[in-house]
Amino acid sequence: MPEATRAALFDLDGTLLDSIPAFLAITRRACRELGWPQPAPGYIREVMTLGRSPIEALLGPVPDPDARRRELTAASMALWQDVFAEEARLFHDTLAVLRHLSGAGWRLGIVTDSNHFVVSRLTDTPGCPAIDVVITREEAPARKPSPSGIELALNLLGLPPTAAIYVGDNPIDIQAAHGAGVRAFGITTGAALREDLLPHRPHAVLDSLSELPGHLAAPQPAAPDSPAVPIVSGTLAQGLGEAGGFLDIPWVREAIALALGRPFFPGTVNLTLTPQAAAQVARQRHDPRLRRFELPARGDYCPALLHAVELSHRFMRTPALLLWPQVTGYPDDKLELICPMPLRSGWVLSDGARLDVRYLTLEEPWP
Repeated sequence: MPEATRAALFDLDGTLLDSIPAFLAITRRACRELGWPQPAPGYIREVMTLGRSPIEALLGPVPDPDARRRELTAASMALWQDVFAEEARLFHDTLAVLRHLSGAGWRLGIVTDSNHFVVSRLTDTPGCPAIDVVITREEAPARKPSPSGIELALNLLGLPPTAAIYVGDNPIDIQAAHGAGVRAFGITTGAALREDLLPHRPHAVLDSLSELPGHLAAPQPAAPDSPAVPIVSGTLAQGLGEAGGFLDIPWVREAIALALGRPFFPGTVNLTLTPQAAAQVARQRHDPRLRRFELPARGDYCPALLHAVELSHRFMRTPALLLWPQVTGYPDDKLELICPMPLRSGWVLSDGARLDVRYLTLEEPWP
C-alpha cells in the first residue's frame, strides 16, 4: 500500500494515555466526599469493561440507584479535571510508537469517547507528531461500540476501511472496529484483561503499544480483494409475527435445525439497521467466504438464504442463523435471526437494545 494512504486510529484512555488510575482516583475522592465506601479491587474493570453499574459496584443493591448516581456524578464532575491533570500521563512508549508510524507513512487519528481536554494531554505534549484526525464524543454521531466515530474519521481522511487499523483497550473498541470494517487490535494496558478482549476476535492482543509496529510490518493475512468480515450492529425491534408460523412447518423446522445443529426457538429476533449497516449487509449477502445454507422453495413458500452468524449483546453470545427470504421487496434495513433460545427473555432484552451480528466464514467451526 502506498505511503500516506493508510491510517492508524487509536482509542485514547488506556491505549495512548495511562488514565485508568486517574478515573479510579476520581472515584475514590468522590466517595470520600460522599461518605461512601471506597471502590473494591477490580472496580474499574467491572464498570468500564464488564458494563456493571457504578452504583451497584460501589454500594450493591440500593433502593434509589438513580439518585445515588446523580450524587456520584456531581461529586466526580466537581473534581475530575484537576485530578485528571494530576494523575493521567502518556504511556512510556506512546510518543515513540506514534513517531515511528508517522515516519513510516501512516496517517494518525484518535477516536475516543472522551473530550478534547483529555485529548490535549497527548496533543499538547512536546514531541507528539501531528494527529491528522481527532473524533471525540463531541463529534461522533454515537459512542462506541457504534462504528460511527471510526467511519467519520475515515471519511475525513478519505480512506477506505481496508486501509486502516484501530487499537483500543476495551471490547467495545474491537466491536466498533469490526463494525467499521477496519482491522482491530486489542491492548491490555487499560481496564480490560486479555481474556476480556480475545472473545471479540481482534487481529491481535498487545501487551504494550511497542508491539504494534511488528504486527504492521508482517504480511497481511488476507488479500486486498478479501477484506475482513465485519460485525454488523442493529437494534432490537418488534417483528410482524409472521415468521413463527413459517418456522413451525415440519419441513422448515427440520431443515433449519439441521443447519443450526440444534433445536431452535420458533420465532425470529428482529433487528433494525442504519442505512450504512444495511448497505454493508447487502454486500455480505453473496460473499463466497461466508458459511451459508439454502432453503429451497416449496409449495407457496419462496426460497431463503441462511447465513451462519454469532449473535452477541455485551458479553452474551449465541450461534444463530440469519434468515434472508428471497422475495422481491424484502426490506434492506431489517434482519431476522433464528436462535436456539427465546432471546428477549433469555437475555432480558427490550426494544432498542443493541446487538452485534458476526458472520462466520467457511474456515470457522460451526455446530
